[in-house]
Parts: sequence; C-alpha cells; structure tokens
Amino acid sequence: MRILLVSVNRESVPYPVAPLGVAYVAGAARRDGHEVHLLDLCFSQRVEDDIAGAVQACAPELIGISIRNVDNLTYPSSVSYLDEIRAAVVALRRHSSAPIVAGGPGFSIFPDRLLVTLDVEYGVVGEGEETLCALARCLQDRCAVPDLPNLIRRGGAPNRVTRKLGPFAGNGWPARDLLDNARYLSLGGMANVQTKRGCPFDCAYCTYPHIDGSSLRLRDPRSVADELASMVDQAHIDEVFFVDDIFNWPSEHAMGICEEIIARRLPIGWTCFATPVGMTAELARAMKRAGCRGVEFGADAASPSILRALAKPFPQAELRAAASACHEVGLPAAYYLIFGGPGESAETVAETCDLIDALKPHAVLAFLGIRIYPNTPLHHLALSEGAVAQADDLLLPRFYMSPGIGEEQLTAAVRSRATGRPNWGVPAL
Repeated sequence: MRILLVSVNRESVPYPVAPLGVAYVAGAARRDGHEVHLLDLCFSQRVEDDIAGAVQACAPELIGISIRNVDNLTYPSSVSYLDEIRAAVVALRRHSSAPIVAGGPGFSIFPDRLLVTLDVEYGVVGEGEETLCALARCLQDRCAVPDLPNLIRRGGAPNRVTRKLGPFAGNGWPARDLLDNARYLSLGGMANVQTKRGCPFDCAYCTYPHIDGSSLRLRDPRSVADELASMVDQAHIDEVFFVDDIFNWPSEHAMGICEEIIARRLPIGWTCFATPVGMTAELARAMKRAGCRGVEFGADAASPSILRALAKPFPQAELRAAASACHEVGLPAAYYLIFGGPGESAETVAETCDLIDALKPHAVLAFLGIRIYPNTPLHHLALSEGAVAQADDLLLPRFYMSPGIGEEQLTAAVRSRATGRPNWGVPAL
C-alpha cells in the first residue's frame, strides 16, 4: 500500500525539531512492506502546493498526519496551531480521497475532540507503529477494520480505545533518510534519539504517562549505540538530543549507554532532559566522557511546598546533590522552572529563585502559568477551584495560575529576579 505520512508541525522556535515519531511509524510501515512517503511541513513556505505535489507524486492510498503539539504552551503569548492543522487536512482532502488517520502526542492528548474537529476517519492514541500497519493491511485487503489497539474511528463510541504499549526493544529504527537531517542541523536543531518509552513519575500537570505509559520500556544500550554509529556514518550527524522524558533514570540504563558510546569512541555530542533523582557524580562523569554537553533538569520549582504540590519526585536536597554532582565534573546544567503553580506566592517564588541562584545554573528557562491538560491532577484542581469549566475541552490553551498570587504580582516577582541575570530566559517577558 502507498502511504503518505505528513508531519504538520511548523514551529521552529527556539529551533526546528525533527519529527522523530512519524519517522518511527514510517520505518515500521516500510518493514511491513508498504511504500512510504513522508512530507515534513516544518520548512514549507507554500503548504497547499507542497501537499498537492506530495499527493501527486505518490498517489497515496492511506494518509497519516502527525500532530506534535496543538499550541506553543507559552503564557501569556499562547498560539494555537489548530487553524494550520485544519488547513493541512483540508488541503489533503482537496487533493486526495484517501482515508486519513491522525496521531502523534498532540492528538493523543485530545483524541476524541480532534477526531471530530479535523473530521478524519481514524486516529491513533499513543504509539502508532503497530496500529498503522494493522490498519493499512485491513484497508489493503479490503476487509472490515476491527477494533485495533490504540485505534479510534469517526462515529465510534467516545473514549472507546484499547491501549497497547509495544516493547520498544529497538528492533526497528526510524526512517531518518526521509528527513532533511542536514537542514535541521544547519538551523540549530539536533537529530533526536529515543532510548526508552514511558515515565514512572506522576507530576501533577504532565501528559507523558498518558501518552507513553507509566512503565519504562528500555532499549538495549548496544542498540542505542548502533543507531548513533549509523547516524554518524550515514547522515554525518554529530549532535543529538535524547528525547526521553528523562534520560538519566534509571541511572544504570543511562550508564550503560554512556559506556557503549565511550567504548566505541563515537564522535558525537549530545544533551538530554534529566531528573535530579539519582544524578551522581559518577553518572555525570560518565555522561561527560560520553560526549554530553549539558543536561536540562525539569526542576519546575525549588520551594519545598511547590515541589510537593506539583508532585515532583525529589526534595530540595536532591536538587542540591544533582547540581553538586554536575559542578564536580564540569557538566553544564540548565533548569526549567514553572511559576504560578498550586500554592504559589511571592514567598515561594523567592524560595525557588534563592535556591536556583545557589545552584549556579548554566541557564534557566522560566515560564509563567501551567498549561492545563485533560484528566491530569492539575486539571482536577483547576475544576475544583473554578479556574476552568467542566465543559471546557482544553483544546484551546488554558493556563493555571495560583489564586494566591495574581498575574501582575507574579510577573513583577519573576521579572525582578530575571533582570540582570543574562543566563535567564523568560518567554513571557
């Protein structure tokens, strides 16, 4: 079957992100015997023309669209991507009669709503490799499509989906040859690599456990190193970002990957998302030896009460210990902060800023307000406080701001701390 996969993400701030998820689906469909084409709209200047050209070139029998995000997650300058996603679907409809299946993390958070909004035949919640291949086989054989795992369909019962998480053992790599790797690298982006799926933590606002599951599924470190070596040899990629929700947990898995990179002397630099949990000097040293240029800690806060309110899996002490480990080996550390969470006040803002200053961060990226996603603990709290209505599907961005501190006071407090600190970035300011 001829399959056209379309990545509709066009955001390039702070840098363009290669669509790894759709490349994984493309690789799986190829291995299943299908003819796969991939249209990445990130760099498109004329979306309608590019879609028309792609459809004409491959005459697809099935179209998949990948939705990374539905908005830019940034308060107060939030931007919804729904109009451009709809426009892409309309253009696909105009040039092709093939059925459309939607997927990707953005779709998986709002599956029922987006299925209706975009008026597509099918949707995949969570992982799409097995589901898309099974759907394509049914359509190719002209047989009725059964209730496949992770699949929802237009006209079906709301929320009727049976979730299935694959082993993610690394048996199949993403089809990177379908991506413009050189362009992503030249514009400051990095090649993306995934070493695990799932997140065992349960932060109050986070959607990762819903999308990838709460149980960790780890790739063999040798497979990760094999993929990195292939990227260096075949695509001349020398910089990657490990897109795992958390790279350094479990620490023994991260250590195994570092040891493989070191043993093979792979000429590649990398960065990653990390948690303070389990970040020892030994691991930080191994990461640096393996080419790690820096870690990005999802701290979110440093005030003890806010850490608890956000259900972060570490206390202040682990933040200090992780920072100490990175400083000891000379590994740069950046910190993400989110101000305005449950219980935030001028005092907790000061507590967070004081501790972050004491950690001597390489960089800080701070946000005001927290994007509310359906069925998260933060969503339930926002409902109980009347911050959002029960009827609000949250498809358009809504942000939580603690009633204990107003937007004006919060902005002033964060501005006063960020001013004069050139290593702080605050998109809201």
